[in-house]
Amino acid sequence: MKALLITIGYLPYTFSEALCNAKLVYALQQKGWDVDVISRIDDGTTYCREWQEPWLCLKPNVHEIKYHLGNKVSRTLDLIRSTIQMGGYPLEGIRWARRAYQKAVALHKEKHYDVILTRSPSDIPHIIGYKLKECFGVRWIANWNDPSATIWPEPYTHHFSSLKKKMMHSYTVKCLCNADINTFPSQSLLDHFIAHFPFLRQLHTEVIPHIALSETLYTPQKREKKDKLYLCHSGNLSTERNPELLFCAMREIIDEGYNHIQLDIMGRVNEYTQQLIDKYRLAEHVKSAGSYPYMEAIHLLQEYDVLVLLEARMKHGIFFASKFTDYAQSGRPILAVSPKNGFAHDMLSQHGGGIAVDNEDVQDIKRGLLLLYNHWKTGSIDNKFSTHKLFSQFAAHTVINIYNQLLK
Repeated sequence: MKALLITIGYLPYTFSEALCNAKLVYALQQKGWDVDVISRIDDGTTYCREWQEPWLCLKPNVHEIKYHLGNKVSRTLDLIRSTIQMGGYPLEGIRWARRAYQKAVALHKEKHYDVILTRSPSDIPHIIGYKLKECFGVRWIANWNDPSATIWPEPYTHHFSSLKKKMMHSYTVKCLCNADINTFPSQSLLDHFIAHFPFLRQLHTEVIPHIALSETLYTPQKREKKDKLYLCHSGNLSTERNPELLFCAMREIIDEGYNHIQLDIMGRVNEYTQQLIDKYRLAEHVKSAGSYPYMEAIHLLQEYDVLVLLEARMKHGIFFASKFTDYAQSGRPILAVSPKNGFAHDMLSQHGGGIAVDNEDVQDIKRGLLLLYNHWKTGSIDNKFSTHKLFSQFAAHTVINIYNQLLK
C-alpha cells in the first residue's frame, strides 16, 4: 500500500500531535506500507527539534515545506494567490497549503499513491486532500483528532466574527462531504461532530483511536512497591485544566492521615499551579518532575503507581488526549479527573485500567484517591486496575488492522 500523509505536525518536532502521526507512520511502515509525509517547520514550543532514535528510519520519507516569510507586500500577494488556487479560503496556513499541494502533485505523479491521509493538528491539510481527490480521484481519508475550528466547546471555544465563522464552516463542510472516509479518535468526538454536522450520519465515518508505540520500541517493566503512592501527571497544566479540586482532595486525605502520597507534574509548573500548591500546603506532596524527551518520558511513566489525566470542566468529555494511550501502554493504573460523562469515563468503565472521577466534585475525586491509596497499601493496585484490556484498544496491530480493513 502506497500512502501520502499530509500534516503540519510531524517529526522532528516532538509535541503530542506530531508524535501521534509519527507512531502511525512507523507502524504502517512496519506492516509493509510505503508512506511519504509532507509536513512543515514548527517554530513553536517543542521538546526536540533534531532527528533522534528511534525515529531516524522515518526521516528519508519526509518532505518538509519551506518558504520565505517575505515582506508585507509579498505576503499579501502570496496570500491572495494561495487563497485563489486553494479554493477561496484565506485561512491561516493557506500559503503552506499551496506549496504542500504542489509537492503532493509532483509526488503522486511519480508514485501513484493508493490513499491520501490528511491529519491534525490543523484543519488546513484537508483542503490538500480535497484537491488531490478532485484532480486525480485518489482515495482520501481525513482524520479529525480535535473539533473543527468552529465547533470547539467551552472553555476552548474560538470566538470568530460571523463572516469568518461562516467561511470556516463552509470549509469544514466541503472537506467532510468530499472525503471518502472521515475518521475520529473516539466515539465521543464523532458524536460531537454529528451534533453540528448531521449529514455525517449518511457518510462513511470510522473511529480509529490514537495508536500506541510499536511494541518493538517499548515494552513496560514491572515495578516494586515504594514507600509512597506515587502519582504523575504528564504534560503542562494549562489554565483550562485547573488542578484546584484535585489539590483540595489531596489536602483532605492527607489531613485524615493518608499522607504517604506524592503527585509529580512532568512538565512545566506554571505560576497559577504553584499558587495552588502553596494555598493547599502541598509543597511536600506535589512536586515538579521536570521535562523530558518523549522516549525518556514514557519510560519514566512506568515508575509511578498511578498516572493522572486532568481534563477541563465541560458538559461532556469529547477529547481523547494522546497521553491516555501512553498511560495505558505503560501498564500503570489511570486516575482520570474528567467530566462525569465522556471519553475517559466510557473507556475506563468498559475496559478497566483505572477509575474516572468527576472533575467538578471534590468528594468524588477524594473517593477515587482513597480507593487507589487503599489498593496500593494492600499491594492489589495492579491486579485491580490492570490496563491489559484497555491497551489492546490502542495497540499498533489493532489500529493498523482498521486501516487495512478500510482500504481493502
